[in-house]
Amino acid sequence: MKKKDLHDEFIDELYKKIPKRADLINLVSDILKLEKESIYRRLARKVNFSIREMGILAKELNISIDRLLYKAENHQWHPVVLEIPLKFHSMDCLCDMIEQNIQRIEYINRDIPGQMGNVYHVLPLEFFIHFPMIMKFMFFKWGNYFIRSEEFNHFSSWELPHKLSILAGEYIDTYNFREVFYVWDNSLIWILAREIDNFYKMNIITTQEKEDIKEELHELLSNIEMTLNGTRVPAIPYPPETTFYVSSVNIGFTSNYYQSGNRHFATFQSNFSFSMIENSEEDFTKVKEWINSFCNISTLLSQSGRFERRLFFNAQYKILDNILE
Repeated sequence: MKKKDLHDEFIDELYKKIPKRADLINLVSDILKLEKESIYRRLARKVNFSIREMGILAKELNISIDRLLYKAENHQWHPVVLEIPLKFHSMDCLCDMIEQNIQRIEYINRDIPGQMGNVYHVLPLEFFIHFPMIMKFMFFKWGNYFIRSEEFNHFSSWELPHKLSILAGEYIDTYNFREVFYVWDNSLIWILAREIDNFYKMNIITTQEKEDIKEELHELLSNIEMTLNGTRVPAIPYPPETTFYVSSVNIGFTSNYYQSGNRHFATFQSNFSFSMIENSEEDFTKVKEWINSFCNISTLLSQSGRFERRLFFNAQYKILDNILE
């Protein structure tokens, strides 16, 4: 069978987005500002789209040309936004990002509870939302890193914006999944403890504040362990099917997928890169499989993993005590 070229693959992808030809012609005509007859000839493969036209459509319809180009290869190609560590003026951009994700999750779970898969290199919001000092520190450090303002020079005088508190509460309201799994980066607590210690050594947080954050982290870890043991009912109910892993290697990024029926989206982010897959079912499925595959290089701590669970949490307590002594 003759292998399709990039142009044929691109047209096939357009039809996956809009299967009905008349609707696709109208949409592409509007995007490219060309006559419908001209678009018809392109979609009928009588005339090729130009490189410029393919680029415009790819951007507008969220199509990865790289993925199409290397479709036959044993790779997954997805575009990422490389975020330079710029200085922002306020927390508004972070609030907007959280709000948009809440809206997407709410849409996913609108009819029936869905499923969620997570690989984390930072604490998930749902785990620390009821710990005021951790909550404050997690957002304060983001502001200290990225916002050009003297208000982030002193932890004591800074207050968590009301909008962030409200958004966090709204997130918990949308946290309504049937099935969830977490893969924690095995260096997550170590990196967080180092960050707290660095802020303390720079006199940004006080000795008492360091101790208060440390105490809450101990409690947070203890709560997770008891929940996994079945000896505690958490303030945020876990879904009926919750599985908890810890990675065997340092991962260094966060990636999540959310799905219910034919609704879905997935994200990938490190400290300075971000990607979202929302429209393409094929791309989403591949990313979902990729996230699931991290369970294969991780240790199961929930269900029957009692011995491994005890060793893991003991190690995390020692990390906190040694770094934040």
